[in-house]
Amino acid sequence: MIPRIAPLFLTTIALAQEPAVVRTVIPAPATAASPLQIPGRTEPIEQARIVSRATGVVKERTVDIGDRVKEGDTLAVIDIPEILQQLEAAKASRDQAVARADTARLAATRAGKLLDQKALSSEDAEQRMSLAAITDAALRTAEAEVKRLETIREFSVVRAPFPATIAARRIDRGDFVKGDSGSADWAFHLVRLDKLRFTVAATPDIALRLSKEAAATITFAELPGRDFPATVSRSSRLFDTTSGTMRVELLLENPDLTLPAGLTGKATFVLPPPPGTWLLPNNSLVLREGKPLVAIIKDGKLAFIDVLPGRNLGSKMEITSSAISAQTAVVVSLNAMLRAGDPVKASPLEGGR
Repeated sequence: MIPRIAPLFLTTIALAQEPAVVRTVIPAPATAASPLQIPGRTEPIEQARIVSRATGVVKERTVDIGDRVKEGDTLAVIDIPEILQQLEAAKASRDQAVARADTARLAATRAGKLLDQKALSSEDAEQRMSLAAITDAALRTAEAEVKRLETIREFSVVRAPFPATIAARRIDRGDFVKGDSGSADWAFHLVRLDKLRFTVAATPDIALRLSKEAAATITFAELPGRDFPATVSRSSRLFDTTSGTMRVELLLENPDLTLPAGLTGKATFVLPPPPGTWLLPNNSLVLREGKPLVAIIKDGKLAFIDVLPGRNLGSKMEITSSAISAQTAVVVSLNAMLRAGDPVKASPLEGGR
Protein backbone atom coordinates (compact mmCIF):
# COMPACT_ATOMS: atom_id res chain seq x y z
CA MET A 1 0.00 0.00 0.00
CA ILE A 2 2.77 2.51 0.82
CA PRO A 3 4.48 2.48 -2.65
CA ARG A 4 1.12 3.29 -4.30
CA ILE A 5 0.36 6.33 -2.03
CA ALA A 6 3.83 7.94 -1.99
CA PRO A 7 3.70 9.52 -5.51
CA LEU A 8 0.35 11.16 -4.76
CA PHE A 9 1.73 12.56 -1.45
CA LEU A 10 4.79 14.03 -3.17
CA THR A 11 2.62 15.59 -5.87
CA THR A 12 0.49 17.30 -3.19
CA ILE A 13 3.61 18.80 -1.56
CA ALA A 14 4.87 20.05 -4.91
CA LEU A 15 1.56 21.76 -5.64
CA ALA A 16 1.53 23.42 -2.18
CA GLN A 17 4.95 24.93 -2.82
CA GLU A 18 4.00 26.35 -6.22
CA PRO A 19 4.36 30.21 -5.92
CA ALA A 20 1.11 32.15 -6.01
CA VAL A 21 0.89 34.73 -8.78
CA VAL A 22 0.21 38.24 -7.45
CA ARG A 23 -0.27 41.49 -9.32
CA THR A 24 2.26 44.19 -8.49
CA VAL A 25 2.94 47.86 -9.18
CA ILE A 26 5.97 50.08 -8.75
CA PRO A 27 5.28 53.14 -6.52
CA ALA A 28 5.56 56.66 -7.88
CA PRO A 29 7.00 59.42 -5.66
CA ALA A 30 4.43 61.91 -4.34
CA THR A 31 5.61 65.45 -5.06
CA ALA A 32 2.49 67.63 -5.17
CA ALA A 33 1.98 69.93 -2.17
CA SER A 34 -1.31 69.38 -0.43
CA PRO A 35 -3.62 71.90 1.25
CA LEU A 36 -4.38 70.91 4.84
CA GLN A 37 -7.07 72.59 6.93
CA ILE A 38 -7.16 72.73 10.73
CA PRO A 39 -9.89 74.44 12.79
CA GLY A 40 -8.75 76.94 15.38
CA ARG A 41 -9.69 79.99 17.40
CA THR A 42 -8.37 83.54 17.78
CA GLU A 43 -6.88 84.64 21.10
CA PRO A 44 -5.46 88.00 22.26
CA ILE A 45 -1.72 88.40 21.86
CA GLU A 46 -1.73 89.80 25.40
CA GLN A 47 -4.33 89.93 28.11
CA ALA A 48 -4.38 90.84 31.79
CA ARG A 49 -6.83 90.97 34.65
CA ILE A 50 -6.08 94.13 36.57
CA VAL A 51 -6.32 94.08 40.38
CA SER A 52 -6.33 97.20 42.56
CA ARG A 53 -3.27 97.31 44.81
CA ALA A 54 -4.95 99.90 47.04
CA THR A 55 -7.81 99.28 49.48
CA GLY A 56 -10.62 101.80 49.45
CA VAL A 57 -13.74 103.04 47.69
CA VAL A 58 -13.86 103.56 43.92
CA LYS A 59 -13.89 107.30 43.47
CA GLU A 60 -13.89 107.33 39.69
CA ARG A 61 -14.11 104.78 36.85
CA THR A 62 -12.97 106.32 33.58
CA VAL A 63 -13.47 103.40 31.14
CA ASP A 64 -16.08 100.79 30.24
CA ILE A 65 -16.18 97.63 28.14
CA GLY A 66 -15.18 98.15 24.52
CA ASP A 67 -13.09 101.25 25.25
CA ARG A 68 -9.58 101.35 23.81
CA VAL A 69 -6.81 102.59 26.07
CA LYS A 70 -3.11 103.37 25.73
CA GLU A 71 -0.36 102.27 28.04
CA GLY A 72 -0.50 104.30 31.26
CA ASP A 73 -4.08 105.52 30.78
CA THR A 74 -6.15 105.84 33.96
CA LEU A 75 -8.78 103.13 34.39
CA ALA A 76 -10.04 104.02 37.86
CA VAL A 77 -9.20 106.10 40.94
CA ILE A 78 -9.49 104.64 44.45
CA ASP A 79 -10.22 106.90 47.42
CA ILE A 80 -7.73 106.00 50.18
CA PRO A 81 -8.05 108.63 52.97
CA GLU A 82 -6.48 106.32 55.59
CA ILE A 83 -3.35 105.87 53.49
CA LEU A 84 -3.06 109.62 52.96
CA GLN A 85 -3.30 110.19 56.69
CA GLN A 86 -0.67 107.52 57.34
CA LEU A 87 1.56 109.17 54.76
CA GLU A 88 1.30 112.56 56.48
CA ALA A 89 2.14 110.94 59.81
CA ALA A 90 5.08 109.13 58.24
CA LYS A 91 6.43 112.36 56.78
CA ALA A 92 6.20 114.02 60.22
CA SER A 93 8.07 111.07 61.76
CA ARG A 94 10.70 111.36 59.06
CA ASP A 95 11.17 115.07 59.79
CA GLN A 96 11.63 114.26 63.47
CA ALA A 97 14.13 111.54 62.57
CA VAL A 98 16.05 114.03 60.39
CA ALA A 99 16.28 116.48 63.29
CA ARG A 100 17.43 113.78 65.74
CA ALA A 101 19.98 112.44 63.27
CA ASP A 102 21.39 115.94 62.62
CA THR A 103 21.68 116.63 66.35
CA ALA A 104 23.32 113.28 67.06
CA ARG A 105 25.70 113.71 64.12
CA LEU A 106 26.74 117.14 65.36
CA ALA A 107 27.25 115.79 68.88
CA ALA A 108 29.40 112.96 67.55
CA THR A 109 31.56 115.40 65.60
CA ARG A 110 32.12 117.56 68.69
CA ALA A 111 32.87 114.48 70.76
CA GLY A 112 35.64 113.57 68.39
CA LYS A 113 37.26 116.97 68.73
CA LEU A 114 36.93 116.97 72.53
CA LEU A 115 38.43 113.50 72.67
CA ASP A 116 41.46 114.73 70.71
CA GLN A 117 41.83 117.59 73.19
CA LYS A 118 41.40 115.08 76.06
CA ALA A 119 38.44 117.15 77.28
CA LEU A 120 36.06 114.19 77.02
CA SER A 121 36.41 110.60 78.08
CA SER A 122 36.53 107.90 75.43
CA GLU A 123 33.39 106.26 76.89
CA ASP A 124 31.34 109.46 76.45
CA ALA A 125 32.68 109.93 72.93
CA GLU A 126 31.74 106.34 71.97
CA GLN A 127 28.22 106.80 73.36
CA ARG A 128 27.68 109.94 71.26
CA MET A 129 28.98 108.22 68.12
CA SER A 130 26.79 105.19 68.79
CA LEU A 131 23.75 107.47 69.23
CA ALA A 132 24.53 109.09 65.88
CA ALA A 133 24.56 105.67 64.19
CA ILE A 134 21.25 104.72 65.83
CA THR A 135 19.54 107.93 64.74
CA ASP A 136 20.84 107.47 61.18
CA ALA A 137 19.29 103.99 61.09
CA ALA A 138 16.01 105.38 62.46
CA LEU A 139 16.06 108.03 59.73
CA ARG A 140 16.47 105.39 57.01
CA THR A 141 13.55 103.45 58.48
CA ALA A 142 11.35 106.56 58.47
CA GLU A 143 12.30 107.36 54.88
CA ALA A 144 11.48 103.78 53.81
CA GLU A 145 8.05 104.03 55.42
CA VAL A 146 7.35 107.28 53.56
CA LYS A 147 8.37 105.67 50.25
CA ARG A 148 6.16 102.65 50.96
CA LEU A 149 3.11 104.77 51.60
CA GLU A 150 3.86 106.99 48.58
CA THR A 151 3.93 103.84 46.45
CA ILE A 152 0.57 102.76 47.86
CA ARG A 153 -0.78 106.23 47.11
CA GLU A 154 0.29 105.80 43.50
CA PHE A 155 -1.63 102.51 43.44
CA SER A 156 -4.80 104.48 44.10
CA VAL A 157 -4.75 105.25 40.37
CA VAL A 158 -5.32 102.05 38.38
CA ARG A 159 -3.54 102.30 35.00
CA ALA A 160 -3.40 100.24 31.81
CA PRO A 161 -0.18 98.21 31.50
CA PHE A 162 -0.29 98.10 27.68
CA PRO A 163 -2.43 99.35 24.77
CA ALA A 164 -5.61 97.33 24.97
CA THR A 165 -9.37 97.04 24.75
CA ILE A 166 -11.49 96.75 27.88
CA ALA A 167 -13.10 93.31 27.59
CA ALA A 168 -14.79 93.31 31.01
CA ARG A 169 -15.01 95.34 34.23
CA ARG A 170 -16.27 94.44 37.66
CA ILE A 171 -16.20 97.71 39.57
CA ASP A 172 -18.25 100.87 39.56
CA ARG A 173 -18.14 104.15 41.43
CA GLY A 174 -18.81 103.63 45.13
CA ASP A 175 -17.68 100.00 45.24
CA PHE A 176 -15.28 98.93 47.97
CA VAL A 177 -12.17 97.13 46.75
CA LYS A 178 -9.52 95.25 48.68
CA GLY A 179 -5.94 95.61 47.58
CA ASP A 180 -2.96 93.31 48.19
CA SER A 181 -5.03 90.63 49.90
CA GLY A 182 -5.80 87.03 49.17
CA SER A 183 -9.44 87.91 48.57
CA ALA A 184 -8.70 90.66 46.04
CA ASP A 185 -10.67 90.22 42.80
CA TRP A 186 -9.81 91.62 39.40
CA ALA A 187 -11.38 94.92 38.41
CA PHE A 188 -10.71 95.04 34.64
CA HIS A 189 -9.99 92.47 31.96
CA LEU A 190 -7.77 93.96 29.25
CA VAL A 191 -7.05 92.35 25.87
CA ARG A 192 -4.60 93.45 23.22
CA LEU A 193 -6.10 92.80 19.78
CA ASP A 194 -3.85 94.55 17.25
CA LYS A 195 -2.18 91.14 16.93
CA LEU A 196 -3.90 87.82 17.56
CA ARG A 197 -2.88 84.28 18.25
CA PHE A 198 -4.69 81.67 16.16
CA THR A 199 -4.42 78.43 18.12
CA VAL A 200 -4.95 75.01 16.56
CA ALA A 201 -4.77 71.44 17.86
CA ALA A 202 -2.56 69.74 15.29
CA THR A 203 -2.48 65.97 14.84
CA PRO A 204 0.97 64.33 14.61
CA ASP A 205 0.96 64.01 10.80
CA ILE A 206 0.54 67.81 10.54
CA ALA A 207 2.36 69.02 13.66
CA LEU A 208 5.60 67.28 12.73
CA ARG A 209 5.58 68.96 9.30
CA LEU A 210 5.03 72.51 10.58
CA SER A 211 8.14 74.64 11.02
CA LYS A 212 8.42 78.07 12.60
CA GLU A 213 7.34 80.84 10.20
CA ALA A 214 5.37 78.35 8.10
CA ALA A 215 2.73 80.32 6.18
CA ALA A 216 -1.00 79.74 6.47
CA THR A 217 -4.23 81.38 5.36
CA ILE A 218 -6.98 81.92 7.92
CA THR A 219 -10.63 82.04 6.87
CA PHE A 220 -13.80 82.63 8.88
CA ALA A 221 -17.34 81.61 7.97
CA GLU A 222 -18.59 84.97 9.30
CA LEU A 223 -16.30 86.85 6.86
CA PRO A 224 -16.83 85.11 3.50
CA GLY A 225 -14.42 85.98 0.71
CA ARG A 226 -11.73 87.31 3.04
CA ASP A 227 -8.40 85.60 3.67
CA PHE A 228 -6.06 86.55 6.50
CA PRO A 229 -2.36 85.63 6.23
CA ALA A 230 -0.67 84.16 9.29
CA THR A 231 2.58 82.44 10.23
CA VAL A 232 3.42 79.77 12.77
CA SER A 233 5.01 81.46 15.79
CA ARG A 234 5.41 78.61 18.31
CA SER A 235 4.21 75.18 19.35
CA SER A 236 4.03 73.39 22.66
CA ARG A 237 6.23 70.50 21.45
CA LEU A 238 4.02 68.22 23.52
CA PHE A 239 1.25 65.92 22.36
CA ASP A 240 -1.68 65.84 24.74
CA THR A 241 -2.17 62.27 25.98
CA THR A 242 -5.97 62.62 25.90
CA SER A 243 -6.55 64.21 22.50
CA GLY A 244 -3.30 63.15 20.80
CA THR A 245 -2.81 66.68 19.44
CA MET A 246 -0.21 69.43 19.86
CA ARG A 247 -1.02 73.10 20.51
CA VAL A 248 0.32 75.26 17.67
CA GLU A 249 0.03 79.06 17.67
CA LEU A 250 -0.03 81.26 14.58
CA LEU A 251 0.52 85.01 14.60
CA LEU A 252 -2.20 87.02 12.89
CA GLU A 253 -1.91 90.77 12.26
CA ASN A 254 -5.09 92.69 13.14
CA PRO A 255 -4.19 96.41 13.08
CA ASP A 256 -7.74 97.64 12.39
CA LEU A 257 -9.24 95.29 15.02
CA THR A 258 -11.45 93.64 12.40
CA LEU A 259 -11.19 90.30 14.15
CA PRO A 260 -12.33 89.82 17.75
CA ALA A 261 -10.77 87.29 20.08
CA GLY A 262 -12.58 83.98 20.46
CA LEU A 263 -13.65 83.70 16.80
CA THR A 264 -13.52 80.19 15.30
CA GLY A 265 -12.00 79.73 11.84
CA LYS A 266 -9.82 77.45 9.73
CA ALA A 267 -6.10 77.59 8.99
CA THR A 268 -5.05 76.27 5.59
CA PHE A 269 -1.45 75.12 5.10
CA VAL A 270 0.02 74.11 1.74
CA LEU A 271 2.65 71.55 2.67
CA PRO A 272 4.83 69.23 0.59
CA PRO A 273 4.36 65.53 1.34
CA PRO A 274 6.68 64.16 4.04
CA PRO A 275 9.85 62.32 2.93
CA GLY A 276 9.20 58.74 1.89
CA THR A 277 5.69 59.40 0.55
CA TRP A 278 4.56 57.42 -2.51
CA LEU A 279 1.49 57.15 -4.71
CA LEU A 280 -0.07 53.70 -4.78
CA PRO A 281 -3.44 52.29 -5.85
CA ASN A 282 -6.06 52.29 -3.11
CA ASN A 283 -6.30 48.48 -3.27
CA SER A 284 -2.66 48.13 -2.25
CA LEU A 285 -3.47 49.08 1.36
CA VAL A 286 -4.06 46.12 3.67
CA LEU A 287 -5.55 46.26 7.17
CA ARG A 288 -4.59 43.39 9.45
CA GLU A 289 -5.12 43.43 13.19
CA GLY A 290 -6.04 47.10 12.89
CA LYS A 291 -2.67 48.07 11.38
CA PRO A 292 -2.27 49.68 7.92
CA LEU A 293 0.17 47.61 5.82
CA VAL A 294 1.25 47.02 2.24
CA ALA A 295 2.44 43.68 0.88
CA ILE A 296 5.72 43.45 -1.05
CA ILE A 297 7.77 40.68 -2.62
CA LYS A 298 11.08 40.03 -0.86
CA ASP A 299 13.35 37.21 -2.01
CA GLY A 300 10.44 35.54 -3.76
CA LYS A 301 8.24 35.56 -0.66
CA LEU A 302 5.40 37.69 0.58
CA ALA A 303 6.30 40.29 3.23
CA PHE A 304 4.34 43.05 4.96
CA ILE A 305 5.58 46.51 5.97
CA ASP A 306 3.97 49.15 8.19
CA VAL A 307 2.85 52.31 6.40
CA LEU A 308 1.18 55.62 7.19
CA PRO A 309 -1.82 56.31 4.92
CA GLY A 310 -2.16 59.86 3.63
CA ARG A 311 -4.52 61.65 1.28
CA ASN A 312 -6.99 59.70 -0.82
CA LEU A 313 -6.71 61.02 -4.39
CA GLY A 314 -9.43 58.91 -5.98
CA SER A 315 -7.94 55.80 -7.56
CA LYS A 316 -4.64 56.38 -5.76
CA MET A 317 -3.58 57.40 -2.30
CA GLU A 318 -0.48 58.73 -0.54
CA ILE A 319 1.38 56.16 1.55
CA THR A 320 4.44 57.01 3.64
CA SER A 321 7.11 54.45 4.57
CA SER A 322 10.90 54.48 4.65
CA ALA A 323 10.87 50.82 3.58
CA ILE A 324 9.45 51.60 0.12
CA SER A 325 11.63 52.67 -2.80
CA ALA A 326 11.20 53.22 -6.55
CA GLN A 327 12.18 49.57 -7.13
CA THR A 328 9.79 48.01 -4.59
CA ALA A 329 7.20 45.65 -6.08
CA VAL A 330 4.00 46.38 -4.15
CA VAL A 331 1.18 43.85 -4.30
CA VAL A 332 -2.32 45.05 -5.20
CA SER A 333 -5.64 43.26 -4.55
CA LEU A 334 -3.93 40.82 -2.19
CA ASN A 335 -5.59 37.44 -1.70
CA ALA A 336 -6.73 37.37 1.92
CA MET A 337 -5.57 33.73 2.22
CA LEU A 338 -1.90 34.64 1.65
CA ARG A 339 0.35 35.08 4.64
CA ALA A 340 3.81 36.49 5.26
CA GLY A 341 6.47 34.07 4.04
CA ASP A 342 4.30 32.43 1.36
CA PRO A 343 6.15 32.01 -1.96
CA VAL A 344 4.78 34.38 -4.59
CA LYS A 345 5.49 35.35 -8.18
CA ALA A 346 5.03 38.91 -9.47
CA SER A 347 2.77 39.73 -12.37
CA PRO A 348 3.34 43.46 -13.06
CA LEU A 349 0.28 45.44 -14.05
CA GLU A 350 0.12 47.34 -17.32
CA GLY A 351 1.71 50.77 -16.93
CA GLY A 352 3.86 49.62 -14.02
CA ARG A 353 2.69 52.45 -11.72
